[in-house]
Amino acid sequence: MIILRDFEIYNAEIIAGKSVLFLKDCEGRDWYESQKLFDDKSLKFVFTRAGIVASTSYDVSTLWPVGNSVAEITASEVPEGLDIDGNWMFDGKSIVPRTYTAVEWQARAEQQRQKLLSGASDTMAPWERELNAGILDDDDKVSMIEWTKYAKALRKLDLSSVSDEAGYNAIVWPEQPVPE
Repeated sequence: MIILRDFEIYNAEIIAGKSVLFLKDCEGRDWYESQKLFDDKSLKFVFTRAGIVASTSYDVSTLWPVGNSVAEITASEVPEGLDIDGNWMFDGKSIVPRTYTAVEWQARAEQQRQKLLSGASDTMAPWERELNAGILDDDDKVSMIEWTKYAKALRKLDLSSVSDEAGYNAIVWPEQPVPE
């Protein structure tokens, strides 16, 4: 297994009218020269300083590891469901499901709340314009009130106890109003 750590730009040139950046790892190895060290059949992947898998490819030349590190695993070691959405990490030997900190679980819960609030705002925006113009009909007024109650319940939801996956999964999100 090859692991090349902490790539940084060390040179920039104009070649044939195009800007070319050269990277080296923490041991001074050039990225372009190092690509031949990897096995053609292995999965190569970029991972962050925190170990989070950020990019994968069987073709090492498609990876751009500036500010990150690169390693490889055999095709048989690739975990089922591997993605580059921040759900996997490299532990120094293999790719494993990511372990989130309590702060990250809280941030995920808050992101979900903001996503739901954004959706509620998008739903209510036309009604708010109609209300301001004095043309909102009674049925839409009832719907707007229900969606406003939903948004208020989302804002009031206490997420302070979310510290792990079980806590995240235990969140009881307010029920979204049924569209008419």
